[in-house]
Parts: sequence; C-alpha cells; structure tokens
Amino acid sequence: MYFPAGKYLTGPIHFKSNITLFIDAGAELHFSNDFDDYLPMVESRYEGVDVTSFSPLFYANNVENIAITGRGIIDGHGKKWWDFVEGYKADQPRSKWQYEFDRLNKDILLPDDPKQMKRGFLRPPLVQFMNSKNILIQGVTFRNSPFWTINPEFCDNVTIHAVTVINPQRLAPNTDGINPESCSNVRISDCFISVGDDCITIKSGKDQPGRAKARPAENYSITNCTMLSGHGGVVIGSEMSGDVKRLLSATAYLMVLIEVFGLKQ
Repeated sequence: MYFPAGKYLTGPIHFKSNITLFIDAGAELHFSNDFDDYLPMVESRYEGVDVTSFSPLFYANNVENIAITGRGIIDGHGKKWWDFVEGYKADQPRSKWQYEFDRLNKDILLPDDPKQMKRGFLRPPLVQFMNSKNILIQGVTFRNSPFWTINPEFCDNVTIHAVTVINPQRLAPNTDGINPESCSNVRISDCFISVGDDCITIKSGKDQPGRAKARPAENYSITNCTMLSGHGGVVIGSEMSGDVKRLLSATAYLMVLIEVFGLKQ
C-alpha cells in the first residue's frame, strides 16, 4: 500500500499478512479523532492487562510479514483522547464507549489495582501488533499518539529502525515511545524519541494477568537511539510479571534528557 506525497485522513488500519505500508517523503497520514471510528472494539492489551477495547490506529492480530516504512509522517491526533482522560471525573455520567467496554470485559482478569480498568475508557496505542511475526517499522515519523506509540504484543522477530517518535512532553500523558511487550527477538536501533512518558520500555504483563500469560520479554537489542525528553530512556517495567530475559546491548544508547533533569544544552 503506497501513499505518495500529500495529506490523507483515515480511521484505523488493520493489517493482513504480507502487507507493506509505504509512506513516502512528503506524505502525511492523519488519523481521525472521532472515537466512534475505533469501533468495534478488538482484542487488545492495556498496560499489561488483556482487554477488549478501542481499535489501535494500526492494528494486526495473528499475521506475519508486515511493515510500515518510508519517510513520511503519521499523526495520531491524540489531543481529544488526552483531554477526555484528563477531564474525566468518577461521578460524571458514563459514556456509551464506557458502557460498551463494560459489556465486553465482564470477566477479564484484573490487576492488583483495577482503578484504570473500571474507568472503562482506555485510549488505544498508535501501533499495536499482536500475536504476529516478522514485523518491520522503519524510517517514518510518528507524532501525537493517543496512548503508547509503538506497542508490539506477543510478537516474534520485530525490527524497529530509524523511526522518530514525538509526543508533547507535558500535554500527552502516558504516550511512551516504543513498548515491546512479551515479545521475542526484538531489535530497536537508530531511533529518535521525545515523548510524554518513558522513551523505550520492556514489559511482559501486569500482576496476575501477566503471570497467567507467562510470556517473557526476551532477546531484545536496543542500540544507538537518541532520547530528547521523557520520564526514562530505556526502562525495564513496570508491568513485567511475565519475566524479562536476555537483553542485548540495552545500555548502548545516547540519552539527551535535557528537560527531565533540567540540564542545559
């Protein structure tokens, strides 16, 4: 699937096997901020808990040989999602999306602190590929993610190379950069990340949901990445109840956390 230079508006994109999405230089792919466009809800994982929730913006489940490449821009238009969560009050009427979440998640395995799940409005990741293998994400720029930006789950053979991830540091809560969770054979290299939470995190599920799946994060290589701002550079956990094994070259990166520690250029 080829996007030449230009601006495009889309809802969620669901991958089948053997698909490459190429976003050329000068192309901008803009995702709708209408929550209804991300229905029906799909199998997902949210902060290490298995749920059925809003479709991620890019989504795949049980596929192989997929890629997002090019030199273009992918904009998640996350502000409406951030504002809904930041403005939510426990005593306000529940929205139709929260009622739908409740209906689909009556029997989910809850973490020790279920507060977030009981709220019932879980923002989707920008990229969430699940139970898949042979994944390449390369060259493109991601910005304004509703939630975590690149979030492979239960995947094998994942390469993330030379991508840029930019989310507003103070306005975009929980917009981590790259979070490969319960994956195996992951290579992250030559990326630039400046986000509203951790830059790269290694995760494997939260509390009892993570222990029940028992899928470790293993064989990760993280090299030559630059982090401008974020709560942490390369972070192990939280949400690591499924175990973490064999991290290769995880400290070989350049951190320039200027704003986090108040350093001057």
